[in-house]
Amino acid sequence: MDYYYSDSKLYIKKMERHPREVKHPNPVKKIHPVTRQQIQDAKMGLNGCGNFLKYSMFLFNAIILITGCGLLGLGIYTRTSQTGLSRVSSILGSYLYSTLSLVLIITGGVVIVLSFLGCCGALKEVKCMLVSFFALLLLMFLGLIVGGTVVYAFKDQIGEYTIKELYRSLNSSYGLDGQESVTEAWNSMQKIIVNFQFQCCGVDGDINSTSSWAYYKENTEWFRNQTDNMKRFVPESCCVSQMDLNVTKCQARIEKHIIPAIGPPVFADMENDQLFTEGCYTAFYNFISRNAQIVGGIGVGIGVAMILGMIFAICLCKRIKDDYYFD
Repeated sequence: MDYYYSDSKLYIKKMERHPREVKHPNPVKKIHPVTRQQIQDAKMGLNGCGNFLKYSMFLFNAIILITGCGLLGLGIYTRTSQTGLSRVSSILGSYLYSTLSLVLIITGGVVIVLSFLGCCGALKEVKCMLVSFFALLLLMFLGLIVGGTVVYAFKDQIGEYTIKELYRSLNSSYGLDGQESVTEAWNSMQKIIVNFQFQCCGVDGDINSTSSWAYYKENTEWFRNQTDNMKRFVPESCCVSQMDLNVTKCQARIEKHIIPAIGPPVFADMENDQLFTEGCYTAFYNFISRNAQIVGGIGVGIGVAMILGMIFAICLCKRIKDDYYFD
């Protein structure tokens, strides 16, 4: 069995004992014997640009493998952990929280499978794996577009639902016996938000809103159930500092001429520099608005990476040659 190479295709021709020439499907082209390395290169179909595509695909999929593992781990953590992020379910409702964690788990699993197909398809040069990688990545890309469109279209309804759940939990559950999970969730959320420099207290609105810091004293059972003479108008998690004197001023336990003991409305001589006065939902919304370019850039970057992955997969498929001729 001898090998011959012509027109970028590999031909295998069984030679007679003393052949002088080999017949070829295209008699105009002259057939030249080739080396074993040329045979291997022809079978692989990759050299130069092909190898660049191959290892670029491998690197790309190694990165998304790490991303997939992170998403899967975060989804499992949020679904099983009894502390940290899981406390948010006490505020926003368990259905929304469990749906979010399930989406993270499914997305992480799909990304891991996607990276496996891409890595193996590139290294082993298997076309069916690369085609599967392309199809799965295309579906994820379309899902990203559809999901983003749906979220944008229903952003007002999502915001209203979130605010409604925040009102409900703060009004009837915060600080009550048997509702420790809700209390801890609100305190943790306000402290975490403080660390992100959101500096919030209550639900939404600014310093003159009855739904921010003033919501505690005007609507919550936590405030109504206080029996001591020095009532706390807001919880400690709404305070800038946790030092005793600063907390006392923040909660207006002695000074009754400043907020939160009086107001809203709030005038200059009523302001309290130890109290956060912006609602948590408003603070989060403003944070997203201030960083809209970063959020948009991340979304565009993910989309561009997906498009490049699909282009690399198609180009690599075209470089891999498996159309050999046998006699």
